[in-house]
Amino acid sequence: MSETWKRWEGQVVNGALPLLRYLGGSDHSAVFLTERVGGAPQKAVIKIIPASAGAEDQLLHWKQAARIAHPGLLRLFESGRCELEGTPLLYVVMEYAEENLSQIVPERTLTPTEAQQMLPPVLKALSYLHGSGLVHGHVKPSNIMAAADQVKVSSDTLRTASEAVGRRGDLGVYDPPEAASGKLSYTTDIWALGITLVEVLTQRLPLWNRSQAASPTLPEGVPEPFQQIIRHCLDLDPQKRSKISQIAAQLQPGQPVSAKPPMPGSALRMDKKTAAPWRYVLVLTAAAVVVALILIAGNRTRSSSPLPQPVEAQPQAAGTPSDTSPGPSRAPREPKPSPAMHAKAPSSVGSGGLSQSAVLKGAVLQQVLPRVSLSARDTIEGKIRVSVRVEVDPSGNVTQAKLVSPGPSKYFARLALEAARGWKFTPAQVRGQAVASQWVLRFGFRRTDTEVVPEQNAP
Repeated sequence: MSETWKRWEGQVVNGALPLLRYLGGSDHSAVFLTERVGGAPQKAVIKIIPASAGAEDQLLHWKQAARIAHPGLLRLFESGRCELEGTPLLYVVMEYAEENLSQIVPERTLTPTEAQQMLPPVLKALSYLHGSGLVHGHVKPSNIMAAADQVKVSSDTLRTASEAVGRRGDLGVYDPPEAASGKLSYTTDIWALGITLVEVLTQRLPLWNRSQAASPTLPEGVPEPFQQIIRHCLDLDPQKRSKISQIAAQLQPGQPVSAKPPMPGSALRMDKKTAAPWRYVLVLTAAAVVVALILIAGNRTRSSSPLPQPVEAQPQAAGTPSDTSPGPSRAPREPKPSPAMHAKAPSSVGSGGLSQSAVLKGAVLQQVLPRVSLSARDTIEGKIRVSVRVEVDPSGNVTQAKLVSPGPSKYFARLALEAARGWKFTPAQVRGQAVASQWVLRFGFRRTDTEVVPEQNAP
C-alpha cells in the first residue's frame, strides 16, 4: 500500500487539499504535506486512511478531537471522506509539525537534560486528556512533535476511556499487558510513556515477553530520575503505575511547575548545520525550566471536555483516570495560586492564639473534577458557581462535604458535591502534628471548561 500512497503525490483531495509531498505512512495510513486555503495558504498535514466499516465512528472521533484547544496538543482542523483513483478514503487535516522524536532517535539519544525539558509539556497534554475522559492510546516517539517551537502530542488517535479499539491481535511493546482486553484506559498511556522514555534515552526498547509474568528489562544506561520513573510506568499491575502528578514530582523534586507548556527557543528543532546533525534543541530560559503541568499546590485547575470528565479514585463503568489534572481548555492562562495553598504562613497570630509559625498549611494532593456531559455543558450561559466545604481528617481524606453555595442548578451542585468527596490533601500540621482541616472548593462551570479554586479555611 505504501507504493500507492507515494503515487498519489500531486492529487487533490475534494478539490481543495493538494497532496504536495508524501511524508510517510504504513499499510494503514499515509501522511502528506498540504496547504489550507482561505486567505494566505497555510501549511498543514493531511492524514489519509482507507474507509472501513468503522468509518463513521472514526469521523466522529476526529470531529470531537477538533473541538479540543490545548497548547500541548496538535490541532485538528477538518476531516471527512474523499476518493482517490476509485479508492474510498477518510482524511483528517492537522497542524503542521516540523519534526517528531522518531526522526531524532535513530541518530542519537536525548540527553537527560533534553528529556527533562521535553517531558513536562507531554505530561501536561496527557493530564488534560485524562481529565477530559480521553485516552491518547498511541504515545510513542512519532507522536511527540515540534510545532511552532513547542513540544506537542498528536491528537488524531484520541478515544474515550474503556472504549473497545480492536487491537487484540496487533499488540506491540507500547501496548500494556491489559491491552489484550481490547480496551483503552488511562494507564495505557502511562505504560506507553515509559516505553517511549526508554527508547529516546537509549535508542533501544526494553526486553519484554508478553506471555510471561515478568516486568520489562531495561537496557543499561538509563539515568536517574528516569530509571525510577520508567519502572513505575511499566508496572504490570495497571493500578500500581505512576500517576502523571507523581511523574511530574519525580522529574522536578520539590519544584512547583507552572501550567504553561510552550517552550521558547527551537523545541525539537533539528539543526542540520551543526557537527551533530538532527540535534534535539530545547533552549529554555531559567523561568521556563519550571514549565508545564499539574496538581501542584496553588494552581487553578481547568478542564475542557467534549466527553464526560472522570472522577478519580472511584471505579466507573467507563474507566477511571490515574490522574485528574487537566490543563487550560483554550489559550493557556497563567494560573492563579491560592494563598491558602502555600505552606508559608504570615507571621500574625492565628485562631486559638497559635502563632502562624506553629501552623503548616496543607496542600491539594489529588483533585477530582466533575463529570459533565456535553449536553449539559451546552445549556450553560456564562458561569455556574458552586462552593463546597469539605472537612479533612488528619490523614488528608475528605470525611464530609457540604454545599455552601449551591448555585442555580441542582444538577451542577450535585456534580460538584460528588467530585469534592474524592479530593485528597496533604494534612495540615500544628506544632509538627497532622491535624484535621477545612477547605472550601469553589467550582466554576462554563460551556467550555470547569475550574476549581481550593481555599483552606482552617487551621
